[in-house]
Amino acid sequence: MSEQFENIDTLIVRSLEDSLSPSEQTMLQTWLDEDATHRRYFDEIRRTWTITGEHDTHFIPDTEANWQRFRESMYTNDAPELKIVSKRNMYLRIAASITGIAVATMLYFTLRGPNEITELTAANEKKTISLPDGSKVYMNQHSRLRYDKQLAGAERAIHLEGEAFFEVANEPGRPFVVYANETQTQVLGTSFDVRAYAATPVEVAVVTGKVAVSHDVHKLVVTPGRKVTFAAGKQPKEDANNDANFIAWKENRFVFDGMQIRDVIKTLSGYYGVKIIVTDESIDTLHLERLSPETTSLTEIMNQISFITNSNWTKEGNTYRIYRK
Repeated sequence: MSEQFENIDTLIVRSLEDSLSPSEQTMLQTWLDEDATHRRYFDEIRRTWTITGEHDTHFIPDTEANWQRFRESMYTNDAPELKIVSKRNMYLRIAASITGIAVATMLYFTLRGPNEITELTAANEKKTISLPDGSKVYMNQHSRLRYDKQLAGAERAIHLEGEAFFEVANEPGRPFVVYANETQTQVLGTSFDVRAYAATPVEVAVVTGKVAVSHDVHKLVVTPGRKVTFAAGKQPKEDANNDANFIAWKENRFVFDGMQIRDVIKTLSGYYGVKIIVTDESIDTLHLERLSPETTSLTEIMNQISFITNSNWTKEGNTYRIYRK
């Protein structure tokens, strides 16, 4: 791990506490974008944090030990044991080392309090939730959803970390409100997507109906085919949603017809959590014709791209390279 990120554990915890400064947010995002394994490491700590609740204030990170454990775990089927020195160290270690059915069982009983339900999705996991009011929520991977068991009260409040698509049942006089990274999205009956992963801008895209999105003093009304983006320290941006694949994760299909390779690569990288490098600029700017794959197999999609662009590709770990024949 580079010296620049020796304090990465501390940055991650501060991110989970929502207490990062703008410069720290930039540093964390740079580290996350640097390598796919960094994102996996972040997700492991985030999952542990979610399972055990907020960390106490006596956090002393052991970055090198954590990173070494994580790197070693990539070559085994075991989850990494993340070393966090605190009075709750034992519980965090147990949570980080449990896998498979044990995790699902523990989450089921741990995260459902008497009046609140919390739903989680892990890497490469998606989930559909039916809410008490008849609304449906489609959760993307690495996401957390929290709501009142009866969804009672003057408003139907949902708390989101990650990404989810909402189909909201119409209930006049009782708005449906999604709280995500200091934003509030309010609707009465509509369908829309909220993307609110840690250390990234919040994005709300509307499919049907309209929503009112608020952040600090800003409030924007978003209509079908439009989206709004909130980035830390910047004015909100509202524009047309030209991304045909913004809910590809929900529909399990892509639309790449007419898109440039560079945009296709961006979509695939985000969807699969991998790094895809195009080594030849002449490939990067090509437009794909007749490509709307029926499959979500990355191998098959890469083969189709290779055939259409007369190129080859290789894979090493989580990194793919596309190059001229």
